[in-house]
Amino acid sequence: MHIRATVFATALALAIAIGCMLSASALAARTSIALKGPHENKYGTPFHYTASGKTGGAANYVYGWEVPYSPACARSYKSEAKRKPITLFVSKALARNKRFSFVVEFFARNIAQHRFCVYVVNKRNGKTLARAETTWRNVAPALQPAPVGSGECQAKRFPDESVYAQVAVTTVPCELLEAIAYGADAAKGAAYNREGFTCAATAEGAGSMWASAWTGTYYAYGCVSGSRLAAFNWGAQYSFAPASTLPLVKPGG
Repeated sequence: MHIRATVFATALALAIAIGCMLSASALAARTSIALKGPHENKYGTPFHYTASGKTGGAANYVYGWEVPYSPACARSYKSEAKRKPITLFVSKALARNKRFSFVVEFFARNIAQHRFCVYVVNKRNGKTLARAETTWRNVAPALQPAPVGSGECQAKRFPDESVYAQVAVTTVPCELLEAIAYGADAAKGAAYNREGFTCAATAEGAGSMWASAWTGTYYAYGCVSGSRLAAFNWGAQYSFAPASTLPLVKPGG
């Protein structure tokens, strides 16, 4: 009888322990978070994401960071918190064992791809109980380079005989445009920042509306600073006129 009682007590204790473990696991499994919002935003405009989900077990806090675009968020809150640079957008207490929903406000300040990482945690020990992530891209307002032969500012050349041409501007004087476009030769199709403007490019070639002025690959640049816009084409093979006949670009415009 004593042996049977001991076996029964051991089995009961084991069952209770397993039950507690399963209960804790089930509570943790009930913790969730999801993000809903736009994946493309116009530069210079506000937008928002809605975070919603539920807390279970020890979950009682949420953190959210905007991070430089990377393949993925870290798997845990503690790892993500060590990344540099990151910008904290959410630091918020959550009621335990409740559903939640809140809005995270953003403003499209940079023309680039962004990633947002959120973590539901137990604030005391920092354990991650649920996480979510999303990405978006901020894009420049639509302003294309001018049609061939009708640029708003004069085409100019760089010392390497590359050229910017087909200029279109909105509240940007030609002197400032020259200073902005000066960065295109070094960027060679990559994005760059100059004179407070963010400039991004699209590769162009045969079949485009500007193809009669270029041979090979050239780039349609769009530059933006608030409500001020500028657009132009840059390339190494300008065929509309001999590059040597164009005035030289000055670094300061």
